[in-house]
Amino acid sequence: MNKRPRYPFVWLGLPLALIILFTIGPLVLLLLGGAVAGALGCNMPIAATAPCLFMGADLNEAIAIAVFFGYLAFWTVPTGTTLLGIWLVVAVIVTLIWLLRRRHAA
Repeated sequence: MNKRPRYPFVWLGLPLALIILFTIGPLVLLLLGGAVAGALGCNMPIAATAPCLFMGADLNEAIAIAVFFGYLAFWTVPTGTTLLGIWLVVAVIVTLIWLLRRRHAA
C-alpha cells in the first residue's frame, strides 16, 4: 500500500515567513520608532538634541536606532523581493512535483 505524499507546508512556509520578516522588519522598526516619538511629542530626526523622556528615561537613542534600521530598508526591500521571486519559483516546482507524486501514488 502506497502512502500518499503530504504537501510540504512547513518547508515552504518557514522560509516564506523568514523572507517576509527580513523584508519588512526594518520598515516596521522605523514606523514603530516614529509612532513612539509621535506619541511622546518628540522630534524624529536622528540628531535631535532634545531629550525624549518617557517615565524619566531618555528614549532618544532608541528612536535614533529605529531610524537607522529604517535606512536598512533600502537594501532589505529589493533583496527581499528578489528572494520572494526565487521562493515563488521553488514553490511552483515543489507543488508540481508533489502533484505528480500524488497522481502516481493514487
